[in-house]
Amino acid sequence: MTDRPIIAISEGLADYGDYYGLGYGRPLLAAGALPMLLTYYEHEVDRIALLHRVDALVLAGGRDIEAWRYGREVAHPSQGESAPLLDEIELSYARLAVEAGVPLLAICRGCQVVDVAFGGSLYGDLDEFPEGGADHPGAKWDEWHALVAATLDGRDPPLHPTHPIEILPGSLLAKHLGERAVVDSYHHQAIRDLGEGLEAVAWAPHGVIEAVEMPAARAFLLGVQWELHEEWQADEATFGIWRTFVEAARRRSEDRDVAGSAR
Repeated sequence: MTDRPIIAISEGLADYGDYYGLGYGRPLLAAGALPMLLTYYEHEVDRIALLHRVDALVLAGGRDIEAWRYGREVAHPSQGESAPLLDEIELSYARLAVEAGVPLLAICRGCQVVDVAFGGSLYGDLDEFPEGGADHPGAKWDEWHALVAATLDGRDPPLHPTHPIEILPGSLLAKHLGERAVVDSYHHQAIRDLGEGLEAVAWAPHGVIEAVEMPAARAFLLGVQWELHEEWQADEATFGIWRTFVEAARRRSEDRDVAGSAR
């Protein structure tokens, strides 16, 4: 039995240079896990086999989900590039992880993937957010690229664009961050309609959903719109979310070891 759970990270592989090779792995390593970046598992039978071998799954940030996948006939004019194959794979991962009881942490695009996987829909851009997205100062690519460069160079990150959120009392997220917090604000799309079984647990000032959980899930499931993989370094409460996620993965690892020994 290993005391370091193996956590798979699904993400796009082409954008931001080396950033995605570091950004999501660092907090997992710091919290005691062994992260692994996934190749594209094109066939569902292989994805099922993978999820039986790993202890948890991260659905990371990346390109915009194809609009037709959440029922939109015409994409918003500001729709960014998509990764159709990755969309197909990650929508499957979200459903399979819940079905198999695999702990799941979904960040930025990953949060949106979870929503769409269970029948939800998205706002296409900031101007579709309540009150035109006036409470979201982010979605500026120059700020995001400055953050990426600082991470790769080992420099302190620039100040994030931020906005406050209110958090549902009693939720998993509230146990870590309390009922109010300030988070970074880079995303230009967001959940419009919740997918089946999901519960909104955090909101921006004008009502945009910023985080979701699934109360009926058999394992840890949290999706957030902000860059959780950046904020952990400067905020102990945020790092606590990563530690709780890794602990859920460790429990799954131990349970599988016990089940294997009983055969």
